[in-house]
Amino acid sequence: MQEHNLTESDIKTLKYEKRMGYVFAGFILTGGVLSNIVFIATNSEREWSLLLLRDWLLLLLIDFVVIGLSFLVAFLMNRKINKDLRAGTKMVTVEKIARKKYEIDYEVGSGSLYIPGLGDRFPKLWGQEMKPYSKYVLTVNGIEYNAEKELFDTVEEGDFIEVHEAKYSEVLLGLAEHKTD
Repeated sequence: MQEHNLTESDIKTLKYEKRMGYVFAGFILTGGVLSNIVFIATNSEREWSLLLLRDWLLLLLIDFVVIGLSFLVAFLMNRKINKDLRAGTKMVTVEKIARKKYEIDYEVGSGSLYIPGLGDRFPKLWGQEMKPYSKYVLTVNGIEYNAEKELFDTVEEGDFIEVHEAKYSEVLLGLAEHKTD
């Protein structure tokens, strides 16, 4: 196991992985905005003057809690990735390929329901089949990795490859052919 500096591509991959933390934080903020809208909508104009300072302070407190919770969720979900970005290093391990497998898979959502009888008669409506694509899989230590075609074509079972992973978050950054010196 060796430690290497992150490349620009690795940094881009890690930053892309942070998106789920931001999505969940966005959901929490959206819930807070919706609760504010419900609060304001349920109070008619004549009741605005009757609203007590206590109600506004409660709404403001809830807003601060929602904002704080969204920041906390984003921070906690992305803390290991942020630690990797600050450290600027990744781990590279040399592993032996146990199995090499090529398969055809189908793009999710690329086709509608295909019914052979109806598809022949009404091809525009029922005849759209799913789009196939090639999938290149390398099994290393019982873990299946999707590989690029170029790497898949250059290695064989029993060869060694380099597995590049982020040090703390263990995000897969890539696979590479192991060159022996």
